Amino acid sequence: MNCVTIYARLILLASFFSCLAGIQPATSQTKEPNLAKLQSEFAVRFLEPEPHMALAKYYLDHGKRLEAFYTLEAARRGHFEEAIFNTAFYRAFDGLDNSRAAEARLLSQHKLSPQSIETIDGLADIYISRDDWPTAEKYLRLAIQLKPQNFKFTNGLAGALGGEGKRADADRVIKDYIKNFPETVDSYGIRVEEVIVTNPAQAKVILSEGLRRFPNDGRLQFDLGILFQKENNLPKAEEAFLKAAELAPTSVHIQAWVGRFLSKVRADHPRALKYYLNAYFLDPHAYETEFVESRIQKLNSHVAVTEFEKRTAAGTSLVSMLDDPNPVVVELALSKMAEKWRPDYVDQAVRIMGHDNETVRWQATEVLKKNADKSFDERLTALLKDDDLRKRGLAAYIAVFRWQEASFGVIRGMLSDSAQLLRFDALSALMIEGGEAGRQIVLAHATRESNPTLKRLIQSANAPPKVKQASPDK
Repeated sequence: MNCVTIYARLILLASFFSCLAGIQPATSQTKEPNLAKLQSEFAVRFLEPEPHMALAKYYLDHGKRLEAFYTLEAARRGHFEEAIFNTAFYRAFDGLDNSRAAEARLLSQHKLSPQSIETIDGLADIYISRDDWPTAEKYLRLAIQLKPQNFKFTNGLAGALGGEGKRADADRVIKDYIKNFPETVDSYGIRVEEVIVTNPAQAKVILSEGLRRFPNDGRLQFDLGILFQKENNLPKAEEAFLKAAELAPTSVHIQAWVGRFLSKVRADHPRALKYYLNAYFLDPHAYETEFVESRIQKLNSHVAVTEFEKRTAAGTSLVSMLDDPNPVVVELALSKMAEKWRPDYVDQAVRIMGHDNETVRWQATEVLKKNADKSFDERLTALLKDDDLRKRGLAAYIAVFRWQEASFGVIRGMLSDSAQLLRFDALSALMIEGGEAGRQIVLAHATRESNPTLKRLIQSANAPPKVKQASPDK
């Protein structure tokens, strides 16, 4: 899809805001009370990561996995620096709190109970998350002293040593583990993977023994799938891969590579999406020759375009497709509606302004801005007071575009609102649609703006921004 318009909106306020990569999914327009509360908090604290995480977590917990993905990607690619996003994500989705307060609490507990493996593990996780490899190494070595057979700590230590540039030491740690604990499931897995490329026959012997001991281990099942794939026994490979994914639901590597197999080898894009999403929610930076986030967006776009074309050929109405659970379908429907606009489309576009998806909301706003006539003004006045703060903010763009200086009174009121999203949208609307007079209002507001992020963003009004054209396939 083309993200030019939303890119323009964001880049005018901050050079580090980027075009949302991909298209986001639709959800029911009937708001559950809890969801409505989360969406309100999202608008009030738009420039803080926690409300974005809470919304994404809600969608994930309610089975709306694509919605969760795109909500997170909007936050990661559009609104927050990586370090801020990572901290908020892992706290919300993995339960990892690497704050200074959490660190101090665990250090205090460790002092009282120095043999507590849970405390040591928690401290190691904190320092790993900060890439503080020497300190992580210290606690991982303590953990290994207490639980030498638990490969998690040995593997973590190897990673920490690698992070310090001690590659030989990292390799030695792994070899020592295999030597000391040759019959653990992890030792079998390591031994298989050392020879699976160069000597598949030997790998099969080791794997056969390992599976006799550990038939329900996901890692070994995954290696079995690799061997079957090498033999071009694709049905057996698929069976082993799917079993591996079921047995190892928290393995980023397995979930991502099962997704790759289904996509690249079996050309089963809908099923591949499932496993790529599994990997993403474990680690948004998951990678398997390409970042998982990119795989998801490409596959989902392909699935949606195919579905849109199928439904169009079957005579399905564009209006009905606005409620499709796939956002690409919704965007395609909106685009087609805009090409042959009808007055009765106004109600539908206004409804979609309250969509859960940021890109869809913005496209609906653009469609109305370009197609609504003077008869829309009364409706627009009501939208500027809408209970849905997201709709209210988007209405600002249409108002400044249509009314110019006659809109400035209500837009100034938004600049005084406590909701960060309303101030964001008011500033953006003035800068995009308000001309020089709008820019002067933005600059004058700088001294009154309480949010440091918005204060910095307002500085972009001092120089004409360069609007970068997004690639059509994004």
